[in-house]
Amino acid sequence: MTILYQEMYGRMVAYASSVLGSRNLAEEAVQDTFCIFCTKAETALRHENPQGWLMRTLQNVMRNMQRRRAAMNRLIMQSLQVEDLEELLVYDQEDVDLLYGDLAARADFQLLKRVVLDGCTMLEAAEECGISVEACKKRIQRIRTYLKKKLSDF
Repeated sequence: MTILYQEMYGRMVAYASSVLGSRNLAEEAVQDTFCIFCTKAETALRHENPQGWLMRTLQNVMRNMQRRRAAMNRLIMQSLQVEDLEELLVYDQEDVDLLYGDLAARADFQLLKRVVLDGCTMLEAAEECGISVEACKKRIQRIRTYLKKKLSDF
């Protein structure tokens, strides 16, 4: 099992990076894949092509990650008024801060921008802020609720 890990890890991270566009996401996907492999090691090692089993599992893990990310982005977009979000997207960085930055605490607003506009995952945003993923999700949830209320007042 260790030999298979050493043989496949670099290849899998390279492949996942090209699909996901992020080394951090790729490493997370590969780690998740090896966790699945460990829980199903008996079946995977008996498979005629364990390397192929790993790659197919990695593809499934990445597909699930992309689905969760898309669902989270849809939820965020639904929680803000869509026309306001589209308006937000046409401005450059300074304009977004000038127009909307005073609506909420600066740190929370920056966190929301990283997730919604920059496409960061919750994990990436949490690591950048030095907080847990759960704390990041909670802050995003609070800022979405707050902005939705503020934007509906306009």
